[in-house]
Amino acid sequence: MSANGRVTLGVLLDSLGAEAVTALCLPSGRQTLVGAPVIYGPDEPMTTFDGALALVTGKPTVAALDRAAAAGAAAVVVRAGMVGPEPLTEAAEAAGIALLEAAPGLSWGQLYALVDALLAVVAPAADLGGGRAADLFALANQVAARVSGAVTIEDLAMRVLAYSTVGGQQIDDLRREGILGRRVPEHPTNAEEYAAVLRADEAVWSYEPREFFPRLAIAVRARGEALGTIWVLQADSPLAPDAASVLAEAARTAAPHLARISLAADEARRKRDEWLGWLLRGVGPVEELATSFGLRPDEPVSVVTVGTRQAGPGAARGTTDIFAATHAGDLLRTAYAAYRVRAAVGAVDGRAYAVVAADSTAPLLRRITADTLGQIADRLGGQWRAGIGRTVASVAQAPLSARQADEALRAMCGPFADGEVGGHEELAAALFLMDVAASMRTSPALLGKPLSLVAEHDAKHGTDYLHSLRIWLAVHYDVPRAAETLSLHPNTLRYRLRRIGELIALDDPDTRLVLALQLRLGEARACGTNTGE
Repeated sequence: MSANGRVTLGVLLDSLGAEAVTALCLPSGRQTLVGAPVIYGPDEPMTTFDGALALVTGKPTVAALDRAAAAGAAAVVVRAGMVGPEPLTEAAEAAGIALLEAAPGLSWGQLYALVDALLAVVAPAADLGGGRAADLFALANQVAARVSGAVTIEDLAMRVLAYSTVGGQQIDDLRREGILGRRVPEHPTNAEEYAAVLRADEAVWSYEPREFFPRLAIAVRARGEALGTIWVLQADSPLAPDAASVLAEAARTAAPHLARISLAADEARRKRDEWLGWLLRGVGPVEELATSFGLRPDEPVSVVTVGTRQAGPGAARGTTDIFAATHAGDLLRTAYAAYRVRAAVGAVDGRAYAVVAADSTAPLLRRITADTLGQIADRLGGQWRAGIGRTVASVAQAPLSARQADEALRAMCGPFADGEVGGHEELAAALFLMDVAASMRTSPALLGKPLSLVAEHDAKHGTDYLHSLRIWLAVHYDVPRAAETLSLHPNTLRYRLRRIGELIALDDPDTRLVLALQLRLGEARACGTNTGE
């Protein structure tokens, strides 16, 4: 069924279903092995594809198909309706390359993720000695046909391992998003609903979230240990009367497959994350480690780290639980690979890290990372941020870029930086302010003179000098602009400033600097934001 991380075209077509991709031409039949997907523009230069699945964007041409075949691609996928299929089909037959057609409503990124997920499910189990992980897709279809409802099979991290593709069965947005995102979307009811399924010894109904179809679900166990779950959706028509017993039978059938997949995935992920940790710490054979991730040891790289923004005293900035960090890393890896950005990606110490063969200031790197943060937030919830270290000359210097990426993430999670993605080179001011705030957290000077003199006057006389000062300092002492913001006449503001000048030495540049720091750091303190690690 699979070999060296590949699947047959038959498995790919049956697993993804006609709603995702259909065959136009299979010169060598359904047993042809295809490997990792590659998104390819029809006018881009070709490199060696080595059995890859080429996803050809834009308007495909016969010349592009011929180049893909010459470069070693096993199959080419084109968008339905872009061109008439006859010339391409004839060219595919002549070149001996399979030609597939993607559904019009499916983006290239979504199709890439679906194929990548299929390879992730099939290849690990095969590597453990004959496990037929692709049988999970066949099992899902068998159950769906018997119970008359769409089926998904998931692991304990709510990752979708397989799903049914029986035609004509209704689905809802929750199932659709779960398949396209490879994981069940985040919802406040998830924890309780999944806990109820895992506690039960037989199939149970789940009616949350209420806005979607109800589901009948059962836990998959081996020797009493939970390995995952099977869910069947009940749409407008009721499920078969024996649906619960069919699910129980399916859970027993799925158990050995999930056990092998879990073992292989855990071992592969543990090894990958361990090796990535070595790279980030400068431990181990750098050249071998770099090569194992598809990086060249002597090429420039930048380190990206991703974590959650957490507020509150003592909160560790950027860290998260291992499941969230792992899933964030999976999404980041898929996104970079989809754009053919080579990267070593994994989860280390509660954060997702990537050693990327790209310049830290490259707009494409920033855009891919920002888009992925949105996907992570949609799937896991929370406020996700990314820090990027400076570009270093070789993989051996990745530890330096990693430390800078950690610092950049700390700044992006703090009160002095805006946006979602930030590079170390542009965050010097935010990092300085965070360090100052941390050093002064318990110091009375933060609320002392000269700021306290103005605050005491406001409290005693009912004035609002502090607000006027804050606005005036924010616009760099521009009285007309500050007056406009305050809805005052400029002369009124000048009068206020003269009165403030009677309380403190407002013309002194050092006084202005201290006032600006006290006000800026005080805002962060008032918001209850932790400014240190």
